[in-house]
Amino acid sequence: MKIAIIDDQRPDAELISKYIKTYFSCHCINMPVSIHIFPDGENLLSEFKRDAFEFIFIDYYMNGISGLDTAFAIRKLDQAVIIIFTTASRDFAVDSYKIRASGYLVKPISYEDFSETMSLIDLKKIKEQHFIQIKNGYEQIKIPLNDIIYCDISGHYVQIHTMNLGLQRSRMPFNSLSRMLEPYSEFLPCYRGCIINMNCIDHMDDLTFVMNSNERIPLSRKQQAEILKTYSEFLFKKVRTQDI
Repeated sequence: MKIAIIDDQRPDAELISKYIKTYFSCHCINMPVSIHIFPDGENLLSEFKRDAFEFIFIDYYMNGISGLDTAFAIRKLDQAVIIIFTTASRDFAVDSYKIRASGYLVKPISYEDFSETMSLIDLKKIKEQHFIQIKNGYEQIKIPLNDIIYCDISGHYVQIHTMNLGLQRSRMPFNSLSRMLEPYSEFLPCYRGCIINMNCIDHMDDLTFVMNSNERIPLSRKQQAEILKTYSEFLFKKVRTQDI
């Protein structure tokens, strides 16, 4: 989850950053968060592109280009990104609807107000839209993370086994694929050259993961204890998140 904060008041930006980390640690345990702070709209827009961020918090009053104008510029490039305004006044709340803002937080912002605004947003749906991109032959393929069952190696190819896109193959180093998946806690290396999606495990059978595709993935003997510990912690966190 990549989140941008645009605010020319550094303490305000750091407070929002703190709230984001607190909220996600409580409600979205398995969702990694990367926060980027910008001092004004110009700095963000100079490098902005579609799908760069899932959330953008924008201060309405800033030096240079206003928060509203920044939001309009963002909307021309990205129709899906979630925009939340932060401001010292309620006077311009109506303007936020012109760019389909998902929230309007009045400073000083309390964590209760922040949490209430975030609770109205479907974070699970956002996570389901995350993907990796690989080159299969001459074609660039986007693979949703929640569609991946497991990944392995066959000869000089990396193979990505999916539920809906079949088998995708790419002549890329397995280490490169590992780095793509590393931020996401649901992906677990089982042995050298194999990574599974723990959300796709149906059950275990004699220290072998049986995936929901009925394929069997053995555990590395040397790392069995560590792998089982990681899987147990994942299940605990998953249940805890569902209970919140």
